[in-house]
Amino acid sequence: MSSTEPEKRVALLFTIIAFVVLALAGLWYLDYLNATAILVVILVALVLVYTQSGKFFAQVEEFEKVVVFRFGKFVKVAGPGWVFIIPFIETMIRIDQRIHTIDVKPQDVITKDNIKVKMDAVIYLRVKDPKMAIIAVEDYHRAAVTFVQAHMRDIAGTMPLTDLISNIEKFNYELKKDLAEIAEQWGVLVDKVEIQTIELPPEIIAAMSERKAAEQKKLAMVEKAEARKLYIEALQKAAGQLTSPSLQYLYLQSLQKIAEGKSSKIIFPMELSRLAEGISNRLGKPYSEAQSEVLQKYRELTGKGEAPRQAVRDVAKEEGLDLPEEPRGKEKPISRYVKPKPKKR
Repeated sequence: MSSTEPEKRVALLFTIIAFVVLALAGLWYLDYLNATAILVVILVALVLVYTQSGKFFAQVEEFEKVVVFRFGKFVKVAGPGWVFIIPFIETMIRIDQRIHTIDVKPQDVITKDNIKVKMDAVIYLRVKDPKMAIIAVEDYHRAAVTFVQAHMRDIAGTMPLTDLISNIEKFNYELKKDLAEIAEQWGVLVDKVEIQTIELPPEIIAAMSERKAAEQKKLAMVEKAEARKLYIEALQKAAGQLTSPSLQYLYLQSLQKIAEGKSSKIIFPMELSRLAEGISNRLGKPYSEAQSEVLQKYRELTGKGEAPRQAVRDVAKEEGLDLPEEPRGKEKPISRYVKPKPKKR
């Protein structure tokens, strides 16, 4: 209700009184003052009062209260039910005590790390004390919105962007706590204050996407390296358990695959494998360990310029082993050359 409403009602009261007095005086002066004239004047006055009856009598709903003033001074809080107001003397203001949902329009805020973002919020509140909601504050809706808008900027200025996004619940708690403290003086109870959206600048969104992609790529590389490590460990474990027939079979399989390609020759160091197998059987070492020792000594000798075949014999002599004779009884080079069959066109 506007501040001029009580004055309007007082003016209406004096207008009706003046009308009745002047009407009776005019009838008396014209010598028409009789019972019929008096009844007409009274009827007109009652019609004027009836047209304003909505301001003197009210039906208050269950979720409402009315604050009653008499000559501008607080009298009582009434309702729900029927409430009668003394005409032209008392006024009333309705208060809805249901939960009010108030939308806070998007606001530009600057975080602690000088990033400009746009935020909006929603407030849930209800009137606890109708008297204070009318007397202590002019418009508690507008007051709550103004407070939240200013406080959003204050809190965001103390938090970096990452903290603002990850700790939004803390942000909501601070808004509600501070608003509830001041709203208690207005007779208003704050149920909840929630940040609805946080709108980031496009360049920040792009940077965050690139960072996330880099983290996913790094994770994929780590997983790939772990899988490679497990593969090598399994391969080493399996290689230590290979026997001579198994090695020969695997050699033949490899030759078959290589021959399917464009290769013109294949190097097949069978003597080194036999030598490693002999050392493993004699000394009880794992085959993979014996194979590594033989290969290392072989590389040292060939690196000094020694012929491959002689290098194999020297390694066998050093280990006290005799190499098996070749099936045909004549010496062959350490590398066997297998020429793949030409493919049919």
